[in-house]
Amino acid sequence: MDKLNQLYTQIEQQGIQAIRTHQEQLDPNLQNLEADSRQGLTLLIKLPAHVTRNINFVLNELERREPYQYYYTANTIHITVMDIRWAVSDFRMTKEELINYQRVIQKTIENVNAINWHLAGLICSPGAVLVKGFYSSELQQLRNDLRTNFLKNGLVLDERYATSSGHATVARFKKNLIHPQEFLNEINNFHTVEFGDFRTSEVDLVIHDWYNRRPHLIERFSLKTT
Repeated sequence: MDKLNQLYTQIEQQGIQAIRTHQEQLDPNLQNLEADSRQGLTLLIKLPAHVTRNINFVLNELERREPYQYYYTANTIHITVMDIRWAVSDFRMTKEELINYQRVIQKTIENVNAINWHLAGLICSPGAVLVKGFYSSELQQLRNDLRTNFLKNGLVLDERYATSSGHATVARFKKNLIHPQEFLNEINNFHTVEFGDFRTSEVDLVIHDWYNRRPHLIERFSLKTT
């Protein structure tokens, strides 16, 4: 937990510095979403309705202050377990490759218990707004076991680094902020807000776009619940 708090503090400090110096990282693909053809293979967790309801309440407040940014809708908000194949515009995967990934994930996941979550606090990174997620040890076990088993079975893993984060991205910067300090103040107002607790017993393997707008579900896997 301390290591995770340190990670979130580091992200937050970088975000505050970027926004205060008017150097927030804008996402150029948000200018024309329909032309963005990037897709990738991801293992993710969907959030329950009571959590997304609380997040939406906060996003509505942010959108009133900064209406020209990109805000995730309830059905697109998620937590990434692992980016298996990076989202690219020429994404290709054979049926055999996909079956091999499914097989390894199934064998891995049947040995992992359900994951407990506590979502609390809003922070900014240089390019986005994040909800902080705190999780039980099963998530790290799942990630570590997947990395080991993908490698053992000769499967490509595009994960840039062994992430320990459990955040949900809920907004991205599309244009320069109109009132950056006021926006930071608003984020700070929700710095300790409680979004909710839940238990994850399922994870989804999807091929999806960068913003999870049109995910294609490949398979839903069940974690151990006993």
